[in-house]
Amino acid sequence: MTDRERIAFRTVIATVFLLLVATSLLFASVQQEEVAQRFVPDRERPVRIEVRGDGAEVEIATVREGREGRARYRFTPNNFEGSLHWDAEENLLSAVLDVRNLASDEEGDQRSDLDILIPRTSTVDLDFSIKGGVLDLNGEGMRFADISVEMWGGELAAEFPTPSAEPLEHVNIDVKMGEIRIEGLGNLAFDQLDINGFAGDMRVDFNGSVKRERFARIDLEFGTMTVIVPKGMAVRARIAKWGFLADVSIPAGWGRDGRYAFSPSSRDQDVELNLDIRGGVGEIRIIER
Repeated sequence: MTDRERIAFRTVIATVFLLLVATSLLFASVQQEEVAQRFVPDRERPVRIEVRGDGAEVEIATVREGREGRARYRFTPNNFEGSLHWDAEENLLSAVLDVRNLASDEEGDQRSDLDILIPRTSTVDLDFSIKGGVLDLNGEGMRFADISVEMWGGELAAEFPTPSAEPLEHVNIDVKMGEIRIEGLGNLAFDQLDINGFAGDMRVDFNGSVKRERFARIDLEFGTMTVIVPKGMAVRARIAKWGFLADVSIPAGWGRDGRYAFSPSSRDQDVELNLDIRGGVGEIRIIER
């Protein structure tokens, strides 16, 4: 082998080595880990779902068949860490979702996703508290004994398309900054509902088939608040706002008396939905649908 051939050979070897190193580093940057947990809730009592930590994209829904529930947490270990634990004695699934190093994610390769699937017809006690992220809650086929959601920032999308006649004394939703979308609240048998936000966009729909007298307090300091009530429902709404800084619109045919607005049917029947609406700067809209 001539000197020129030796130099060319070494160059090829060095190039291959550098490519392997670069590939391994690239793979390490997008490497993902997964933690999974299977569980069988006791159907005689509510299954408790407790989520804590810094944040993630979380989806909660039902398993179509069977009595076994499943949870899966997928994450990039350089940026996140988390755990899942099932306590059969307490009928409790707990998840911890923490951030280790939240660097810029220009390539979109950072991941922190939690999926929880619960057996249908289970009664759920949801206790959810994270700093930021996304919660997508599809309550189809679930019954609810308690709901508490707290987020500093992010997005909440919740829907309750099937009736849950399980009595709920208090439902608490608190998303400081971000977007709130809730549909089918009329399918929950709650006595009192509190929805709190500081800044963002809020859309709350009270349609559903569970008949019950309800009280709901809805508060948003900055942004747009849309409250949807079933057409023909007896509704009384107390609306408080910061003077001229918030625009208010109510359905045609509703009455006004100072801070109070009344649906037509509330004049000759007991009120079904009592609303306490508090707005700051932005827009407050009540819609019949």
